[in-house]
Amino acid sequence: MRRLRARAGNPTYRDMGRAALYSSSVLSSAASGHRMPTLQVTLAFVAACGGDREQWRRRWLEVSSGLDPEAAGTSVRPEPVTAWSCVPRPAQLPMRPRRFVGRADELRLLAADPATPVVISGPAGVGKTELALHHAHRLAVDAVDGGLYIDFGPLEPGERGARTVLEGFLRALGVPVENLPDTVDQQAGLYRSLIAERRLVVLLDNVRDERQVRPLLVESPHSTTIIVGRSALLGLRGVRRLRLAVPPRGEAIAMLAGGVPDPVAAEPEVCDRLARLCGDLPLALDIAARKLAARPDVPVSLVLARLTEPGALLDWLRVGDLSVRDSYQSTYLGLGEAAKALLHQVAHQPAAEPVLLGAFIDDEPVYELADAGMLRGAGRPGAYRLDPLARAFVLDLRATGHAVRRSTRQELIVTAGRHYRSTVQSA
Repeated sequence: MRRLRARAGNPTYRDMGRAALYSSSVLSSAASGHRMPTLQVTLAFVAACGGDREQWRRRWLEVSSGLDPEAAGTSVRPEPVTAWSCVPRPAQLPMRPRRFVGRADELRLLAADPATPVVISGPAGVGKTELALHHAHRLAVDAVDGGLYIDFGPLEPGERGARTVLEGFLRALGVPVENLPDTVDQQAGLYRSLIAERRLVVLLDNVRDERQVRPLLVESPHSTTIIVGRSALLGLRGVRRLRLAVPPRGEAIAMLAGGVPDPVAAEPEVCDRLARLCGDLPLALDIAARKLAARPDVPVSLVLARLTEPGALLDWLRVGDLSVRDSYQSTYLGLGEAAKALLHQVAHQPAAEPVLLGAFIDDEPVYELADAGMLRGAGRPGAYRLDPLARAFVLDLRATGHAVRRSTRQELIVTAGRHYRSTVQSA
């Protein structure tokens, strides 16, 4: 490595550090001969000196495995060094969903261009993470360099969260702590360099804002980055986007049938009624299937008879740390005051009555509720219907004495009710 630097004109380690995104002390230590540098540092050193990265990769692998480079056909024999013990290949993906059903069109879209990062968005409980995991495990078969995963849910928003993830990923890829670059930009540059030359699948789950993941975006011919969040993250450039909706009733019934006891699966009418009560929401279907499978001796007809009240339905759709009520509560708390007011207004109108764009002074609350999954498309442009579980959630809030704060903007929505009803009647 010292001879390579000499042939490059002996650039200063400070100049090399700016090109390699490593500190000058790290590069100087790599060429000292006292210990085996990591592969990442070696390749960064070689690139800064204009050397052949692939030739030096082979040389590093030969030395680290104890092979004689001359016997392998390498013309320059490196100085004797102590072999460095490589870190394990990262395999961080959580377990794949074992009863994954449907989503054939979405999977085809995801497989069409794996080199470009993709954002999978949609409301809570719609099955975003399950789809992403299923797709990631399919790609992992060819991802010979492993898989990286992070849940952004408990992390800080913005750049601080990104820094935490970058440091963890770089360490998983073999960069020792003492060799980590100092700044987020330098860490991101090194991360992108490593991803570009490897075959990896990277899954970024529960992303809340663009700044969390922008430094992690890489367009690589070999690696795939999958981003999952409720928002479409429209501030990100150059990514593909896939927004998930609830599956059609046929897929919803198939999801149930794959997890419930055989006698229940053999009754399509029962499964259809249960899927309708669950609003075809994958999270609710999964919880229902688990509860029925855990109590095979309890008649399903008895269970269904107890789920007529909104509060009873939401109380039942809970198992362990999974809860439909908590999922809707999280979504509800993230809504603006105007959207909350509109949600309460629509929940007390007939279920068959659509919500129409243009029926209000301001349509933004309608868009906000649709993006949050509280409103679903009603089969024609500009028309929505309230999600059935969202209706149960709001009615249960009223029944338990929940107070809705009324702002000036809410008052404008409420006073537009006459125009709203006249528009619905003429539709």
